[in-house]
Amino acid sequence: MPAARRCSSTPAPRTPSRWPSAPRRPSSPRIASSKSRSGYSRRRHRRDSGSSGMAPDEASGGAGAVPSRLDPESQQWAIQRRIDDVFAKLGEKFGDLTGRVEVRLHPDTTFEQIGGLREAKSIVRSLGTALTDPELYRKWGITPPKGVLLFGPPGTGKSLLARALATETGAVFYHLKLMNLTSKFGPTTGELLPEILTVAREQGKGVVFLDEANALSLEHLLPPAQAREASARLVAALCEKLDGLEDFSRIIVVGSTSRTDSVDSSLVAPGRLDRLVEVTLPDGAAQQEVLELTRRRTEANAGRPLFADIDYRSVLPPMGGMSGAEISEIARRALEQKVHAAGQGQDSGLVTTQDILHQIDAYRRIREMVEKIRYGQYL
Repeated sequence: MPAARRCSSTPAPRTPSRWPSAPRRPSSPRIASSKSRSGYSRRRHRRDSGSSGMAPDEASGGAGAVPSRLDPESQQWAIQRRIDDVFAKLGEKFGDLTGRVEVRLHPDTTFEQIGGLREAKSIVRSLGTALTDPELYRKWGITPPKGVLLFGPPGTGKSLLARALATETGAVFYHLKLMNLTSKFGPTTGELLPEILTVAREQGKGVVFLDEANALSLEHLLPPAQAREASARLVAALCEKLDGLEDFSRIIVVGSTSRTDSVDSSLVAPGRLDRLVEVTLPDGAAQQEVLELTRRRTEANAGRPLFADIDYRSVLPPMGGMSGAEISEIARRALEQKVHAAGQGQDSGLVTTQDILHQIDAYRRIREMVEKIRYGQYL
């Protein structure tokens, strides 16, 4: 199978965090293995099935469909139980999926919580019609898109865009961490991915997020020749499943990568992940928006002011080239310094412009050292 042309650019380092968002509400537990089938779920099942007079399989929808006569809360519980059961079986077949596959019935990230990225947010948001009103495409004689590939440097908000799409459309969010999956299962990942897509299709509206799609190249696991052969089979299995999705299935597959040179070209062929959306580093206005989002989120968490007035004319220029995740991390470290000072009984005060500038300088020094370690200068 043909592969995308390799380019000579060096991949950007992964960043430790994501972009800021508003205070997170309690959400559904992660669904990754048989460990998620708690006693609480079993008690809920006995109580609900007893009150409704339905058999367990009927309550959960049998082959995947949840009875519409259930009230909304019971429908959500039935879907939760169905997904729990399916992923427990996948865990038995493939091994523990904890930390590799996460499923959320109620993701809580909105587009308004993502700083900058005006064009990318607009494009991704428009894909929601394929989930909420796919028949609108039929009226215009076309079929809805099946997938999109978000590409750009690490930490720019690709995963947040995918979550926001699921949140806004009321879809189940399936987060497949492909680097972790392939590192654990290798080429066998090609058997797991189609099964997860089958689960998503059975449950109705769903956003399937293929995080770090470049991991499908298996370059991090095998010698080049073996990696190409195994990757071709893996990608072929995934593409076959994508091609088999019904045109109006209410499923959107969102891939992300910071290594477009390692993404197989067949994955972005028409009818697959054929919408390419660049997710860029923030400009000055977006940098300020990220800092403001971080300020509002942390102050809401604390229930009090944490930042003094920030002189953005001073702090924005030295943040040039940083991702949204890095900018958020700088603000977090400035707050952490206040925690340390307060722990020593000092009058810490509010975070000032000078505090932010100090953390920018410290973060840049650390990043330079990480790059030197990456390229062997300290080995």
